[in-house]
Amino acid sequence: MNTITVGKVNNQIKALVSSAVFDVFNDPDFGLDLSNKAKRRLSVSSKKSKNISLSQIKKKYL
Repeated sequence: MNTITVGKVNNQIKALVSSAVFDVFNDPDFGLDLSNKAKRRLSVSSKKSKNISLSQIKKKYL
């Protein structure tokens, strides 16, 4: 391979790695709030569910 081709390949690799890292750390929902409807659904759901301690789960399944 000549140096021009190696340089192009290196630049493409750098761009690909940078894009992959950006995709991993980028959060498209950052700074957004839940809608009031979603908040109500979550609060109703959490009131219905019963919390179980880890010790209770261990007794039941181990």
